[in-house]
Amino acid sequence: MTAPTGIALLGATGSIGETAQRVVARHPDRFRFVALTANGNRDGLRAAADRWAPEFVGLVEPGTAPLPTGWRAGASALVDAAQHPDAAVVLNAVVGAAGLEATLAGVRAGKRVALANKESLVVGGPLVQAAVRAPGGGAVIPVDSEHSALLQCLAGRIGGDGPGLLPVAGVRRMIVTASGGPFRTWEAARIAAATRADALNHPTWSMGRKITVDSASLANKALEVIEAHVLFGVPYDRIEVVVHPQSIVHSMVEFEDGSVIAQLGVPSMELPVLYALTYPDRLVDSGVPTFDPVAASPLTFEPVRHEAFPTLGLGIAAGRQGGAAPAVFNAANEAAVARFLAGDLGFGGIPAAIEAALARHGDLPGNDLSSLLAADAAARALVSEFR
Repeated sequence: MTAPTGIALLGATGSIGETAQRVVARHPDRFRFVALTANGNRDGLRAAADRWAPEFVGLVEPGTAPLPTGWRAGASALVDAAQHPDAAVVLNAVVGAAGLEATLAGVRAGKRVALANKESLVVGGPLVQAAVRAPGGGAVIPVDSEHSALLQCLAGRIGGDGPGLLPVAGVRRMIVTASGGPFRTWEAARIAAATRADALNHPTWSMGRKITVDSASLANKALEVIEAHVLFGVPYDRIEVVVHPQSIVHSMVEFEDGSVIAQLGVPSMELPVLYALTYPDRLVDSGVPTFDPVAASPLTFEPVRHEAFPTLGLGIAAGRQGGAAPAVFNAANEAAVARFLAGDLGFGGIPAAIEAALARHGDLPGNDLSSLLAADAAARALVSEFR
């Protein structure tokens, strides 16, 4: 019998990390966790470590209390976990730009990186591309539901020497769906005055707080458009966003002959997590309800109201600009969302702060990791003082 595939799970106590644990629990003969990390949730990480008995446990922000024997502390734990010799797969579920160095470490170590950390490609897309293409480089398989859907729509079309991490040919358009979040029908002035409780009340998905706020502002769709561009090499003018309130159609691909293939399913992250672990194969699994097209109907689609959700346009423009601009957009958004969640910035201040950061720092160089990290820091510093 083949030994179970070793997985390093970065961000074990977050929404995706807990989802991954549920998936692996159903397939103990196929997968095992050899490394687990968390940011600051000591109790959650202890529970996961007790359950899975991994060889490596790391806590990025340990606080002042002594760590259990053998645990690793600090940001370097992410990189060390990603390079663990018994991990064939690195599931990067870290939130934010903090996941970039671990993604690079995993790819450079020849691992399959199952990537739920879209910021790795937004901030450092060219660096990840270079690592994948270097001798001995690993692979990147998306975990985000939209990009997993695109990958599944493209079955049989991946390959060649195109510019993306998963180059494709014959694609006319990629259509990424958005639920519209809790403010889908709100007027712009009401959105700008939204409270934290308003923004965290997502209608279809259960996610972490930062990602839920990004869904409310559509910042997440900007990040996903950039990620789709980096992953598949499709130009920005052929990647579209449409609002789909039911969250059943996760993405669509239109081919050069006019045919459109869509990937559908109940809104559960267990599906893309499992697919990223088994790609290009599929594993028999019963973790999510059977799709009922009658019960799910009607399926509707709407245009994005760009004037009400300016963050989307700011992010796509940053992606088109390239260089450090995507890193500045991402860092400014992370910092602004943190201030919003802390009650220190209004919801309407999120796009305003991002726009100010891009105006000041969007032209900074982004040729290497150090310059990208400098741009990231500059954007965060500006947003921290933004009024």
